[in-house]
Amino acid sequence: MILNDILDSINEAKEIIAVTHVSPDGDGIGCITALYKAMKKLDKDISIFIDDVVPDIYKFMPYTDKITKPINKRADLLIAVDCADAERMGSAKELLRVVPKSINIDHHVSNTLYANMNYVDTNAASSAEIVYQLIKILGIDLDQEIAESLYVGVVTDTGNFMYSSTTSFTHEVAGDLINNGVSVSKISDIIFHNIKYSKLKLISRAIDKMELYFNKKVAYMELKKEDFIETGTEISDVENIINFGRDIDGVEVAVMLIEKDGLIKGSLRSKNYVDVNKIAQKFNGGGHVRASGFSKNSSINEVKNEVLELIKNELNE
Repeated sequence: MILNDILDSINEAKEIIAVTHVSPDGDGIGCITALYKAMKKLDKDISIFIDDVVPDIYKFMPYTDKITKPINKRADLLIAVDCADAERMGSAKELLRVVPKSINIDHHVSNTLYANMNYVDTNAASSAEIVYQLIKILGIDLDQEIAESLYVGVVTDTGNFMYSSTTSFTHEVAGDLINNGVSVSKISDIIFHNIKYSKLKLISRAIDKMELYFNKKVAYMELKKEDFIETGTEISDVENIINFGRDIDGVEVAVMLIEKDGLIKGSLRSKNYVDVNKIAQKFNGGGHVRASGFSKNSSINEVKNEVLELIKNELNE
């Protein structure tokens, strides 16, 4: 049984590495920082890696100062969290070759089962829910730091409990985390009610350039390199801007395309019936039925035309 193998591997390991994906979000960061404290409670030597920078908005979280860029180092066990495939790990994917045992903890339907042991629950609203269960099964007592990290993971990946992936179990987990010291108002204020003026200018640009297609069922937005330079923002500031398109009355699918490091990074969101994971997979991306992403080495106009055509086919327009 996979879970027993995972528990045995964690208990037997002395040195552990935990990683999450590039363009890190609250779920990935929350999971590896929670694992950092949890593994310390088991007297493990643990390193936490991200092949990217931690967005400023998440630097209030415990142990984010312990996150470093990946290095090839000796370890008994690698734990990859919230990474649908090895490529999402960035340079940390090389650790899959050098570390003898690996665990893949994730909730994306597009997960490629790339590790020795794969603990993938596509019914979970966040990877933090899965890590929460693992910590409980290991018999590790929750404390305020672990609870806060996991709560950030839950609340960000469920859109503050508004996404359709939210379940009654999600609320049970959140309740237990709150009982272990989480300040809901503090985290809500930092994550959802704390917009930098520069990001507000970026949001304004995205909305100004928004276009509606196919009987106003699709909202399209794009941000180019100059938009970030002129507003003094970073790629991480894009998080959740796509929801302005998704939330428009009558819109079923929202699309956001971003120029990043010579690539076009695409984000897709849907409300009720379009499977955006299916669309993202056409670009070798993926994620969830209602929220997915991809990257492509192409021009923004070419990707725009391709993705709109795919969405049109799904809408039967």
